[in-house]
Order: sequence, then structure tokens, then C-alpha cells
Amino acid sequence: MLVALTIAGSDSIGGAGIEADIKAMASQGVHAAVAITAVTAQNTTRVAGIFPLHPREVVAQIDAVLEDARVSAVKTGMLYSADIASAVAGRLSSEDIPLVVDPVMVAGVGDALNRDDLVSALRDRLIPLATIVTPNVPEAEALVGYPVFDEATVRHACRDLSDLGAKAVMLKGGHLDSEVCVDTIYYDGKFLQVAVPRVDLRGHGGGCILSSYLTSNLAKGAGVWESALKAKEAIDEAIASRHEVGRGVPVVEPLAARMRDALRYQVACRLRAVSRQMAEELPMEWRPDTGLRMVFALPEARSTDDVCGLEPFLDGREHLSPGCPAFGAASDLGEAVLSVMRSDGSQRAAVDLRFTEENARAVRRAGLSIEVIRRRRGVSDKRATLKEDAIMPLGFVPDAMFHRGAPVKGSLIRLLAASPEELLTDLRRILG
Repeated sequence: MLVALTIAGSDSIGGAGIEADIKAMASQGVHAAVAITAVTAQNTTRVAGIFPLHPREVVAQIDAVLEDARVSAVKTGMLYSADIASAVAGRLSSEDIPLVVDPVMVAGVGDALNRDDLVSALRDRLIPLATIVTPNVPEAEALVGYPVFDEATVRHACRDLSDLGAKAVMLKGGHLDSEVCVDTIYYDGKFLQVAVPRVDLRGHGGGCILSSYLTSNLAKGAGVWESALKAKEAIDEAIASRHEVGRGVPVVEPLAARMRDALRYQVACRLRAVSRQMAEELPMEWRPDTGLRMVFALPEARSTDDVCGLEPFLDGREHLSPGCPAFGAASDLGEAVLSVMRSDGSQRAAVDLRFTEENARAVRRAGLSIEVIRRRRGVSDKRATLKEDAIMPLGFVPDAMFHRGAPVKGSLIRLLAASPEELLTDLRRILG
């Protein structure tokens, strides 16, 4: 397995530093070895204390890792002092390993994480060894010695940092006063700017996680441009998935992509299992002409790409059975669930059944709450689906909706629930 080494401080709240690095590297399929430079007592509101290790203790950790494992990339984070930074630089100077230098000086909560003598050691000893250095604007200003406030000064700073010896620079633009956040990558005499919408909320650990993503991609053999762009894409998702673990700055989630994929898999498996059971139990007189169609949305779904659906297929018995789950399938039913979720985010599942007066009476006898929607002539199915907004005046999401007069799919009964399992429970109540 590929191994990357992170040399950084420990964060007791687990949102930044060594703890974030391990999770970020693991999310990229890389094993994280560590050398701890300092133990911090911090949370999401403040840094209460910093307890640095002796430089020889930091180097001893690096020695232990390098003598045993084949390390494919190294990153440095919080080094705290010139003594530690110089010792780390001295140890790494004899190694031919890609090095990412994240010049950490301030915690996400705003407190300092360095001594005044750190900057000169970074400039003179460590940055000359760097494959890429990843400062934010305040860190870049400390390193180059002048204000960085617009595109011209950003480019000037990138060139000056490269002149210190770094092969590449990724200057993060989150602190710049602009409508979008622009990160600038400088490598091989060329600039690349990557802009994303600005997030008006701070995140704890973002810089550590970005540099860890970068390190992981370098460890896997990707070049500077590819590593930087992949890291940028991953950090944007991690920031969007930030969450609160305390009373202060939200914590950036380095495992966001893995958690998303796991959740999508779980949603698809649950939908498929229930659809098979429902297909076995559902009488033919309850099946719409278009076949059995179900959907199950991810929590906080925003588009039909976040809704897993089942489109029917024609089986050997000459009727339509549920197919394989796929995100974005049964998109009209997915749109309906998204509309319902705007009123009640917990109601994430739906299934369409054939409407007959007898079936409608069975739904009523089961004691389910019902809303009736009558479609006007000339209104397409696509537009009529959005009439789930009609539930908003009700103040609650009904268990079933009767759609009368659909011009294409015919009248139908739409069951709504929090999950596919609840849909099956409601169907069993209806069937008696």
C-alpha cells in the first residue's frame, strides 16, 4: 500500500492537524504515517495550549518511519518553531521524496500556531525543498513580506515563493476580498486560476485537508497540475460537507466523498430489496400500466441526481417489473419527492400505484392521510408533478396522493414515506 508521511501537530478536537491528515489520506487510498511536532489543546472556539516536542523527538519519528516504510510523499503542517522546522528540513534534505509544505501559522479558530522565528526557517530551510507550497493569503504575506490583495500581488507572491526554491505554489484565495474564491497555482512558469463560489462560513481544518489531498495524489504518481486540481475538487466537497462538532467553527469533513458513496450504495441497496419484495406482493390490479416505479432520495437531496430510482422493464411474464436502481432514474417521480422534501425533508421515498375507485377505497380504509390532486387539461405530466407544492397549505405531507386525470400515465395513487421500508409497510396495510 502507498504510504505518505505527515509531519504536523495534533489537534485535540480532531478537525485539523494530524487527525485530519490521516482521514484525508485514507479517503484517497493512501496510508498515513505520522511525525507529531506538537500537541495542542484546542477546540472549535480556541487554542488553549501548545506543547511542542523537542526537535530530536520529531526527527526520531521521521527516522523510524523512513527506515521501515517506502514513503511516496511527505507533507509538513504545523511546525511551530524555527528549531523544529530546521530539524525537519535537515532530515528531509537527503531524501528524494515529493514534499508538500503547508506553512501553518494560524488555527482555523484564529489563534496563532507558530513562534515568531518560524517564518525565517520556512523561507530559508524548508521551502527550498518543496515540490509545492500551499499558503493562504496571510501566510503568503508573512513569507514574502508585503501585502497580497489582488491578482497582480498574488502572481507576484507566487513568483517570489517559487524563487525561494519551491517547484510550485498553490496560493489559496479565501482571504481575498472578491465575490468568488480564486486559488492560484503557479508551476513551470505558468499560472492556473481555479474559481469557486465563496462560502460565507469558516471551516476548521480546510488547509490541512487540502495539502493532504495534494500529498496523496503526488504519492500516487500524479503530476503537480493533476494533483492540485484533484485536491481542489476534493476539498470543495469536503468544505460543503462541513459539520458542527462544537460551539465554534464547523469542521471540514475529509471523508465526505467516501461517506457520500457509502450512503448512495446503502440507498440503492435498500430500494432494490424493497422493490423486489413489493413486486412479489403487489397484485396486478395495483400495478400502473407504466410498471412499478419507486424512488428513494439521499438526505438533503438537491436534484434528481441525488434521488435513486427504479425504472421498470418487461419480464418474461409479459408485464413490467422493477429494474436496477440508478440515481437520476424515474426523474419525474424524483422531482415529486424533491418537491415534497421542501415541505418535510424526512419524507424521501415514493411509489406510484394504479388508481381505481376500488384501490382508492382500500387506501382510505387503511386510515392513511390523503390529498387529491386533479390535473387540468393541457397540463403536461412534467409540470403536473410539481403540484406536490399543493401540500404546503396542508402543513404536513400526506401518506398518499390521488392524481386524477393524468394525460399520459393515467390516474395514479402515489404513496409517500420516509423510506422504502415504510412504503412497504403502508402497502401491506392497504392490501390488508
